[in-house]
Amino acid sequence: MSKQVRILFPDQIHQEKLTGGFLRTFNLAKLASKEFKTYIFGISENEEYEHNFDGIHLVQEKKHKNVLEKVKHYSEGLLSENYSLMKSKKAFLNFDDDKTVFHVEGPLVYNLLKQHNIKNYVLDEQNVYWEFSEFPNFDFKNRIYNKMTAERDKRLEMESLKNATHVLACSDRDKQIMVNEVPEVEGKITVIPNCVSTVNYDNYANLKNIGNKFKVLFVGLLSYQPNTDAVNIICNNIAPKCDENVEFFIAGNNHPVIKSKPKNVKFLGYVEDLKKCISEADICIAPLRYGSGTRLKILEYMVMGKPVVSTSKGAEGINYVNNKHIVIEDNIESFAAVIDDLLKDEKRRTQLGKEAKKLIKSKYDWQIYKKTLNKVYNEVLNAD
Repeated sequence: MSKQVRILFPDQIHQEKLTGGFLRTFNLAKLASKEFKTYIFGISENEEYEHNFDGIHLVQEKKHKNVLEKVKHYSEGLLSENYSLMKSKKAFLNFDDDKTVFHVEGPLVYNLLKQHNIKNYVLDEQNVYWEFSEFPNFDFKNRIYNKMTAERDKRLEMESLKNATHVLACSDRDKQIMVNEVPEVEGKITVIPNCVSTVNYDNYANLKNIGNKFKVLFVGLLSYQPNTDAVNIICNNIAPKCDENVEFFIAGNNHPVIKSKPKNVKFLGYVEDLKKCISEADICIAPLRYGSGTRLKILEYMVMGKPVVSTSKGAEGINYVNNKHIVIEDNIESFAAVIDDLLKDEKRRTQLGKEAKKLIKSKYDWQIYKKTLNKVYNEVLNAD
């Protein structure tokens, strides 16, 4: 049997519509796929399938087989220290312990490994998940659930960090937060930032906004609390203050209900060709006040040569120089003025875009981390 990596991803896996939450996982799998036979196991409320896509074997199982399983799952989600966000049988079939690396996406899959007596594993921390309890929550049910589970979830996260053979972090900032809470993780943590495959964006370089108004773009999964907060900021604090020839486009599913949406704000919903959407923007923004990890949307904006205005929280995890690669503005009340000033200076916008693109190509291309990731997997495979 050849060497294998089996990745456990506690959500749907989309071989065509790669969502932000899945993109990091999929790209890590691609980096490993030349040296390891690579699987991603996911879950869905409805659909089961097995499919090979771009050299990765995708296996999706049903989240719940019946109503009793569903009730048990949600009861454990509230009460049990043995809670796992996903169940999977196929992930543990027909593997050679000496030739298989288990890789889990997030700490709430850790108990599933315990159930199958898997002691050596890689934990990928796309975020420092215990920080989620500090975010504002606009959904009443989620507020109650988070209040009930936050302490348990943090205990599981810390236990999964302590027991992992190796940990992947998205940024030096996330690494330091984990080390501060769990000092023993320091010697077994590797930073592999979120990246993009830069060659996939070159064909969009020459597309421009051909309209008679400036386009300002924000992209994100809008049900995610920090993005929901950003949309409210755009609608309440930024768009109403900008010149009348500036339009704001918000791309992403599940946008919040805005009581008095400004006329210059448009919700696009799910966008099939997001690269084209970004390429037609004059400025891209990330007015984020909360969050963890590194925002993929910022990397996509920058690799396409777009000038970006962001808070320092939005650009966290990126090794930028302010006013060279990106414009940082942490005063939300000043955000609109910064956008207006930048829209009046085409030369500055062009220069910011050029420097941003150079930065991403030199430091945030997935291929840069191929050897690093495969070294981690081989070390885990050879661990005692």
